[in-house]
Amino acid sequence: MKPQVVSLHPESLRHLAKGHPWIIKDQYTERFRAKDRFISAKGKKNEEFFLIADTAHPKIKARFWKINTTTDFNFLDELKERLKLSFSKRKDLVDSKERENIFLCFGEADLIPGLFILLLKDGLIIQSYARYWKKYQKEITPFLRSLSEQNQYGVNWIAWQERDDSKETPINPIWGKVPSELEVSEFGVKYILKLNQGYDLGLYSDMSAIRRNLEYNWENKKVLNLYSYTGAWSLYPLKRGASKVTSVDLSEKYINWLEQNVDLNNFSEHHQSIISDTLQALINLKKQNESFDFIVCDPPSFSSDGKKTTTSLKAYQLLVPLFSDLLRTKGEALCFINTHSITRKKYDETMREYCQNTELKIIKKIKLQDDCPLLDYFPEGDYLKGLILKKGS
Repeated sequence: MKPQVVSLHPESLRHLAKGHPWIIKDQYTERFRAKDRFISAKGKKNEEFFLIADTAHPKIKARFWKINTTTDFNFLDELKERLKLSFSKRKDLVDSKERENIFLCFGEADLIPGLFILLLKDGLIIQSYARYWKKYQKEITPFLRSLSEQNQYGVNWIAWQERDDSKETPINPIWGKVPSELEVSEFGVKYILKLNQGYDLGLYSDMSAIRRNLEYNWENKKVLNLYSYTGAWSLYPLKRGASKVTSVDLSEKYINWLEQNVDLNNFSEHHQSIISDTLQALINLKKQNESFDFIVCDPPSFSSDGKKTTTSLKAYQLLVPLFSDLLRTKGEALCFINTHSITRKKYDETMREYCQNTELKIIKKIKLQDDCPLLDYFPEGDYLKGLILKKGS
């Protein structure tokens, strides 16, 4: 396979040489031909970068595949070898039976750019963030079936989901019978997932390892979960012995879904749901002289109360002082942002600034872990950033 040779911006070549896997839209990418599936470019040291063209994507126009392709090679053979390796890396995690929701392939971090494969109990969801993967669907599907059989994963269905833009896209069955609802277990907690609502499965599996590895003693703790979604950060503390968890979300839909999960796990006695704007809920809880040992806050990248839209980072400017008021002495707050448009450095610096004039200090940084690894020199892959704030010394 001898790809079309293209010219790239010198800065793009510099990033490729350091290990960044994307070529972003610029004046050079406008010259890419839509018919080319593969392209190559020469670096300053005469190395050859072999890339997969992605001209249909609004921002990412090519993704790195390998260096120094001087002879013909079989792309599908290399893809299968990389998939084998990504599956083998997670075999111990799957075999442990602690979770029924595991990423068997995590895109760029597994050197398979734009392709994510999520194991959900007895099925696989292939999530494509690059349109060129659709061209390989017929080849990928039987290979994943074979790979799952070899690893004894008991896969009975496979679905495909295009996720290369901001639109909610459906989960499309491509083999077997895909259930509309599915009950999965994560660290002894049961969740109802809904596979017929586009992006909205009901559980963020990229946070699973963070929950497991947090090393926090939840026993007899009082917990507040903000932007609670369907309740993973409510149910996990309850399973680990929390005395009470209060969940806050503006969406009645998600609170109802959360309540289903609470009932499924028989936690109703120790759980309270509040349908409210988060800021107003915190103000009300303060007026009620409530206090908590641990607060979890995971705002959406952009949120709206119907009157104004706020970014997740900006929201913390008002939230952090209230965390300080509501936390007991030595209480902690776990604060996330979920976006690659804000660097970790910017997040850390801004949150440190917001902690000024409060009793809170940053004590730990949280990042993706285990089945969701990070790739060096790829800050966009570090999209899920967390900080633990602690009150008092």
